[in-house]
Amino acid sequence: MAGARSAAVSGRRDAERGATPGRRFGALAPVLGLYLLAALFGLLVARKLPWSGDTGVHLAVIEQFGRNLHDPPDPMTGVAEPGNVYYSPFTLLQALAFRFGGLDPWTIFRICAVADALLVASGMHHFVRRLSRVPAAPLCALAAVVLVYGTQLLTWSGVYGLASLGLTLYYPSTFALGITLHLWGVLAYALGGGRGWWPYPVAAVLGADVLLDHQFTALGAGFGAIALLLAHLRQLTLRRGLALAGAAVGAAALVAAWPYFSVTSLLGGTGALDAIHRPLYRNIFDVYGLGLLIGVPALALRFLRRRTDPLVLLAALTAVPVCYGLLTGSYAWGRAWPMLLLAGQVAAGIELATALTTGRRPVRVFAGTLAAMVLVVGGWTQAGVLAYLARVPAPIAARMQIKHSWGDYRWLTRHLRPGTRILAGTYHAQRMAPAYRIYPVASVYPEPWLPGDQRRRTDETAMLDPATPPAQRSALLHRYRVRWLVAYPSQAARLRAAGMRLTPVAHSPRYPRDGLYRIG
Repeated sequence: MAGARSAAVSGRRDAERGATPGRRFGALAPVLGLYLLAALFGLLVARKLPWSGDTGVHLAVIEQFGRNLHDPPDPMTGVAEPGNVYYSPFTLLQALAFRFGGLDPWTIFRICAVADALLVASGMHHFVRRLSRVPAAPLCALAAVVLVYGTQLLTWSGVYGLASLGLTLYYPSTFALGITLHLWGVLAYALGGGRGWWPYPVAAVLGADVLLDHQFTALGAGFGAIALLLAHLRQLTLRRGLALAGAAVGAAALVAAWPYFSVTSLLGGTGALDAIHRPLYRNIFDVYGLGLLIGVPALALRFLRRRTDPLVLLAALTAVPVCYGLLTGSYAWGRAWPMLLLAGQVAAGIELATALTTGRRPVRVFAGTLAAMVLVVGGWTQAGVLAYLARVPAPIAARMQIKHSWGDYRWLTRHLRPGTRILAGTYHAQRMAPAYRIYPVASVYPEPWLPGDQRRRTDETAMLDPATPPAQRSALLHRYRVRWLVAYPSQAARLRAAGMRLTPVAHSPRYPRDGLYRIG
């Protein structure tokens, strides 16, 4: 057996030496294209960083973590409570760059945008080359992942469509995706008979990092690791099994040793997150239809060839929490959707690259035509990212799904000092004020790991409700030391009518309906 393997390796080397320059360039071109396109996208996002979604959260994380490396408070509310999931290895690197590198948060985001784009590209290259030797397979797989989702845009942290990545490229979730792909590549190498013991400690570090950086991505990363293990079960020796067990123990030890939060504090906390994740199950076919359309047939082909194909197993495993969330209303489990789609998208990309490279002419023509049609439809859904490159003409922009940047919210800093607590009644105040260390009573997103989170939410709702008795509202305002309100004019008028004394101070120049009022 060893002699046969040596002969195969020798034959492959001889074939590589005898390859013509044209063939060598043909093999190298898609790899170069993968990295060049990733770098271009990263630079494009870095050039015009959008402020939308959770950007205010991540700005607040850098500010708080950088200023309080030993005991950072909650970035959304400023509450000094031990342990917070936002303080991860990725955000620690950002905080160190802020604290000791003299970089402002936006510069750090720009660096992270380019680095994360290249990390995801290199991770896709690392993982997919363990599944296919076709040079174009990683490029085709990544194209399918970022372009083929649905006809209705979904932008969410941990969603891998191009438009979503355009908003979240510098988030921990994107970094965790890149680390996950590299983790799978390392495990595939080790389980496939790779030499040396280095993959196991590397896998331990990568696995721990994913779990600490983004727990929803870690769920898919774990399923992928299990899928690879099952796919190589027959090749698993006792020594390799012990090494894997040691890697798992090492990863658990690293996670347990992390000083900024405990993963166990997140157990059983998904119920508080279900309401905000309900949109992940709306219009399923509009949002995920194209990904399912290409993924299911590709996975079926791979299943027919090999019952234990790792991508098939990954899809089967991630389908469990997705279906559980749909059937039970535990919608937070919908965060497994991206990994479910990724399994099929990667499978479709590999099948396409194989057909274009080794198929007969009719097969190449059919596969190329079908892929072009799907990519055009899926790409049009994601085409709003062109707005980062240049101004899109209004008639075209009207037909595109574009997520515009919110701008900034620094007008509050002209009237309020860092550390001020406000009663935030407007959409943008809840999401953007913490970036300037101006804190709402409660976080805009549930924080089940934070003691008293639900009580703060209930109290904030009561303070903003005109039906709340004045004495109760006054007691709550005193408890939280709130002297400022950001509200819409109609909201402020209703609170005045309920007996709340408000003095207008200023209005946002970008969002004129967001008004600042002094209470009392």
